[in-house]
Amino acid sequence: MMRYRADIDGLRAVAVLPVVAFHTNLGLSGGFVGVDIFFVISGFLITSIIFADAKTDNFSIIEFYERRVRRIIPALFAVILATGVFAYALMIPSHLYDFAHSAVASTLFLANVWQYLSQGYFTEAAELKPLLHTWSLGIEEQFYIFFPPLFVLLVRRTGAAVTAACIASLGLISLALSVWALDNDPDAAFYLPQYRIWELALGATLAIAISEGWLDRLLRAPLAMASLAYVGLALIIWPVVSYDAETAFPGIAALPPCLGAAALIASGSYIRTPVARLLRLAPFVFIGKISYSLYLWHWPVISLYFYVNVDDLTLGQSLVCIVLSFVLAIASWRYIERPFRQRTQISRGKIFVGFVASTALIIGAANIVTKFNGFPDRMPEDVASVLAPDGLLHDRRDCHRVDPLRARNGDVCIRGDLSAPPSIMLAGDSHADAISPAFFEAAGRAGLSGYHYTAPGFLPLVGVTRPGKPDWLAQTDAMIAFLKKRPEIKTIYITRLWLVQMTGQSYRHEGRIWQDAAYDGSGTAYNPKATIRGLTALANIFPDRRFVLFDDIPVGDELDLRTHARLLLYGDKTHLSNLGLPATEEREQRARYEPLLQNLAATLSNVGYQSIFTSLCGPDICPLYDGTTRLYRNGDHLSSDGALSLTGIVYDSFFSTTSN
Repeated sequence: MMRYRADIDGLRAVAVLPVVAFHTNLGLSGGFVGVDIFFVISGFLITSIIFADAKTDNFSIIEFYERRVRRIIPALFAVILATGVFAYALMIPSHLYDFAHSAVASTLFLANVWQYLSQGYFTEAAELKPLLHTWSLGIEEQFYIFFPPLFVLLVRRTGAAVTAACIASLGLISLALSVWALDNDPDAAFYLPQYRIWELALGATLAIAISEGWLDRLLRAPLAMASLAYVGLALIIWPVVSYDAETAFPGIAALPPCLGAAALIASGSYIRTPVARLLRLAPFVFIGKISYSLYLWHWPVISLYFYVNVDDLTLGQSLVCIVLSFVLAIASWRYIERPFRQRTQISRGKIFVGFVASTALIIGAANIVTKFNGFPDRMPEDVASVLAPDGLLHDRRDCHRVDPLRARNGDVCIRGDLSAPPSIMLAGDSHADAISPAFFEAAGRAGLSGYHYTAPGFLPLVGVTRPGKPDWLAQTDAMIAFLKKRPEIKTIYITRLWLVQMTGQSYRHEGRIWQDAAYDGSGTAYNPKATIRGLTALANIFPDRRFVLFDDIPVGDELDLRTHARLLLYGDKTHLSNLGLPATEEREQRARYEPLLQNLAATLSNVGYQSIFTSLCGPDICPLYDGTTRLYRNGDHLSSDGALSLTGIVYDSFFSTTSN
């Protein structure tokens, strides 16, 4: 049995505290790296235990999984069940429906896969997902499904050296894949195990090296270990305070905190360095002991508080969440974690029966929630009317999501006056799709028809890429080929969520970067250059076509019907008569992109710029409603009714002079 090391419990505290601080917006912008420290610790501790058992032929796969169930399941299921009760009581139907799916995924240790698959253009704020943080448990448990039997087999058949070499090689391959995925699919790099197991493998390799005494001379040198400990601590502190949403992560950026964790584990193996003595202090050790429960409870507490607060948490509210998280974590550790780890109190049979029964309970309850669509009958009448689906989505959603295959096959909708040959095109992202009812209604009035060429996040930028979106160039190339085959298309109307395009940010986006061949490494600050160059290159390819860029709607959580529903349930009722986004904020958003587009239009003879959405705002507010008409379906998309209310403006702006 591996000897207890208080400094590793202290290191757990170093891992969990930045995560909590990051999630409560207390200034540690890189606190998310605490999860990576946990991965290294886990790989080290679990491998140390398995390795000791394997060398003495005492390893039992059943006992291993029994220990994992005792360690992980009771507290996790308690959090899922407790959070589920509050979710049922507090959440609107669509959020409860999503919560049910995430509860099943968390129960089956597939939360990381679920989060990866549910990432998309309409992803809501992370704070609305109380079980989001369980993705990390998914990665760990997926690793431990396969690792123990393969590890024991290697140790028994090949010995420690070959086993360590195999694990190290696996880790290097995983790290290389992580670097590759960061450029090709960053969500996969973050959530999927093949891109993260190198962090666990680092701890595992270190465990073998220390157990076999390969590093003994170095590890017993006081000065060297003290220096290594300081370096390790620095490698953790640096990313915690300097990383942020624009940091390409994990990939190479995950190396410093992982190597820092490994350095602290190694340096404290035999020598009580100054850093090890710090980590052994009672407060750090105690927080380390409750770190698992603290990690489990803190995010549901923050998420549900945010949910009923209907606004970002203040400093005082964040501190309340932290205190409540600690209280729940201590209680969970004392009354759930510790008793369930004692075989004398709860037998193996009871623990496995309880595991199966609890799993069935959670999955069964979640299935009922999804079957009944989140129980909309729970909602008061005023909330139900806000969330009613009528008039939110237009009836030609089949026209959206044009990809290169559809473009090559000519599977692009023609809309407008279908008795006229198509001569125009509406191109862009889901914001272009959202205005399409008004656009093609107005085109039809003018006796025109055209192609509906939209896709999530799409903007035809020649020579421009977005890291993590390898199909970006292919999308643009496909549209160019589509236009070349159809010279009858004379005018292309383009819009986009310009705020994100130019700044990389919005109320629900962070760190979106676009690059071209001249990219200088400046991150989101480079976006305007890449965008203007890409649009310029597009216009130059088709000098005989007319490109009309037009503005975008205001965006913000204040324009989301689900936020209005939460306000009705929990907010200050005095504000309900004046719902919407402050007009000053809309003007700030517009100022970030409109001058750039106007300047481009003034520079190129075949490019124009038109504002059509200014009527959505008054002097003081951009309202969510026009009378009883819900103008938006969420915080950055018009509803179908909202779009149709702009038909006259679209006609006057684009088609009044071309009307038949």
